Amino acid sequence: MTWNLLNLLQTKKPSNGNLARRVWLEIKFTSAETKKVVDISEDISKFFINLDYTDNMSDEADDLTLTLEDRSGLWLNHWLPDDEGNLLDITIHTLNRITLDDGEKTFHLGKFEIDEITCQGMPSIVKIKAVSVIGKGSLRSERKNQSWEKVTLRKVAEDIATRNNLILLFDCDENPEIDHIEQADQADLEFLLKLCKSHGLSLKVTPEQLIIFDEYKYEQKDALITVYNPAFNINDNISEKIILTWLTDWDFRNKTRDTYAKCEVKTQNGKKKETIKGEFADPKGNSEGRTLHINHQVKDEAEAQRLAKKKLREKNKEKTSGRFSTIGNLNLTAGSTIQIKNFGKFDGKYIIDKVNHSISANDFKTSCEIRKCLDGY
Repeated sequence: MTWNLLNLLQTKKPSNGNLARRVWLEIKFTSAETKKVVDISEDISKFFINLDYTDNMSDEADDLTLTLEDRSGLWLNHWLPDDEGNLLDITIHTLNRITLDDGEKTFHLGKFEIDEITCQGMPSIVKIKAVSVIGKGSLRSERKNQSWEKVTLRKVAEDIATRNNLILLFDCDENPEIDHIEQADQADLEFLLKLCKSHGLSLKVTPEQLIIFDEYKYEQKDALITVYNPAFNINDNISEKIILTWLTDWDFRNKTRDTYAKCEVKTQNGKKKETIKGEFADPKGNSEGRTLHINHQVKDEAEAQRLAKKKLREKNKEKTSGRFSTIGNLNLTAGSTIQIKNFGKFDGKYIIDKVNHSISANDFKTSCEIRKCLDGY
């Protein structure tokens, strides 16, 4: 059973004759003790206040918070679970969410392991926090020890993916070579995330996959949605197939400090302590600007130049960023590129870093954190 979260409360999906805008949730619970899957949608609807779901492009697992009313103290007593491994499986259903021609659509958020339950007052509420289920569940919790010699970053990632029942998607043009790397009393996710960041690559974890990718490649993809400033009239001769004009709030910011014109990577290698150096300059930057100095072990000048480019991007990628909110929109996903128009000097192509979907008893809102794609690196 499911329930409607906008307008009238209901415990079944809207009939085909009802064209009003609707959104409803389907929630299934898996007990860690019995492994039994139960649809709890109708039971939860009596206490439902809010659902917050966050889709992260990289570095963090997707997470959600389910907020429920608890005036009867049910969660203070026998409803409060003591064991680990309880799961929530959540799907968002929408009907004519953007236009009357949309029809019914579903968006499966996935399975989430309950991580923390907070009971608070006044008023008496309970907040159930959960993180996306990954592989066999030990990726972020179980500490391991392993070392690798003369290996590539991809090979290390493959080993970690295999032992966590995950599929590796290595979406990078380069595969850094590593002389020696040691995982010492670290969880696989913590270790792999640090390794990727040290080589200027990004990591995304889904329930089935480890995805290692180059953010630059993602920024080169065509923008699927164009976001217009609603305060200005839009030219009727627009060419974009998908536009977004219904913004409830927005802000943009431009950093004038803590950005760099170029990066220099330098290290001493071998028994003779030969100096290896490589640098990369922002092709659109001020040649007289600051230089970022990085001391990192590299095998040759080509690797030093590659790393300099990655490290400069890492420092400068937040130079121009922003945020906007709109009515609930499941077309907006982390890692996608969008075009920003009618925002003056902030116009251009942006990549979505984070998407938050917030559903309450009388509202459905989507918020995006975005940053401007870098030009040339």
